Amino acid sequence: MTDAEAQAIETLTQKFTQLHPTIKVDVTAPGADYENIMKVKMASKHLPDIFSTHGWAKIRYGNFLADLRDRPWASHLSPTIKDNITDSSGKVYVLPIDEDKSGLMFNSDVLKQYGIDIPETYDELVTACQTINEKSHGQVTPMHIGGADSWPLGNYFDYFSTSLLISPQKNYTTDLLNGTFDWSHYTPLAQDFLDLQKKGCLNKDVLTAKYSDSAQALAQGKAAFGFYGSYIVDEAKKVNPNVHLGLMPIPAMVAGDQPSFAGGERTTLGIWKDSPHLQEAKQLLDFMAQPENIKYLAKTGEAPAGLQGIQVDLGEMTQYYQKYSSTPVHPYFDRVYLPNGMWDPLCKNAQNMLAGAITPSQYSANLKQEYDRLKGSH
Repeated sequence: MTDAEAQAIETLTQKFTQLHPTIKVDVTAPGADYENIMKVKMASKHLPDIFSTHGWAKIRYGNFLADLRDRPWASHLSPTIKDNITDSSGKVYVLPIDEDKSGLMFNSDVLKQYGIDIPETYDELVTACQTINEKSHGQVTPMHIGGADSWPLGNYFDYFSTSLLISPQKNYTTDLLNGTFDWSHYTPLAQDFLDLQKKGCLNKDVLTAKYSDSAQALAQGKAAFGFYGSYIVDEAKKVNPNVHLGLMPIPAMVAGDQPSFAGGERTTLGIWKDSPHLQEAKQLLDFMAQPENIKYLAKTGEAPAGLQGIQVDLGEMTQYYQKYSSTPVHPYFDRVYLPNGMWDPLCKNAQNMLAGAITPSQYSANLKQEYDRLKGSH
């Protein structure tokens, strides 16, 4: 979660404890360490009473989660999120606060200033970046990535892995799922990313900049594009309340394919099935599910609500969700096609490649090694 979202959760839990003074709630948001902390907790079979499943409700956490189908909100799940958080038996794994449609965020004033149309293909995106670089004399960063936080680098590879390998008509879906994928097909994606750096499309401080720096650069018109979801809007508006940010789909990498979004499960809260505080946890979840609370949390993340009948005022973002309402949404690449534990290598190898420590072919070879190791351990 971003700082703003973690703070919103904290605010609501304080309201909840005012209503229920006999219940104490501790909120922790460890950020980038979250996955590793949860792996340790799963291994010890001792999980938090309530936790965020960050895209893995069924695949990773399914056996640890209580069934929530009896909750009053469970019959109001948004149809576009339902398959991600329920199974064929009817089990409801989590409360979906909002749902994800992620692509590239852009500063619309910057694009207008330099005469850039929304790129629909990867080549058009690169051309747009080079145009911005030339016309601004290097004063505007075409693509800003907070590489020091590592996960923004992972976003690039997660988005474009789908565009290269999954969404085209000729795709590698089966090979990735059954373990026969030839990882040399991944090298061009790593090479393309390195080329962005060589062509001056990335911020010069890509390895030391943080996510908050990306929000600041977009807010101040010093960056054109960012590989983030609409959650960055809230952060950017703190810097510049008058900023105009837009959302666009992930451009197509293969001829004949169309742009798409990465999406599915976003801010979700589930309950540990063996929690010693099961009833209190359900009370807190039901409180979070109240329409005004869902609206508040979803608005903070600038995302549509995960429950039906709750309209979130997304301001400027509404026009983009409407404009692209029929654009295909694919699940995040790493959640479906990579074994548990691959996210970190995806990000860390990208850092190493930008630092010049490994080549694009070594990037894909390192991923293959991790893929084979983790696939074998399942």
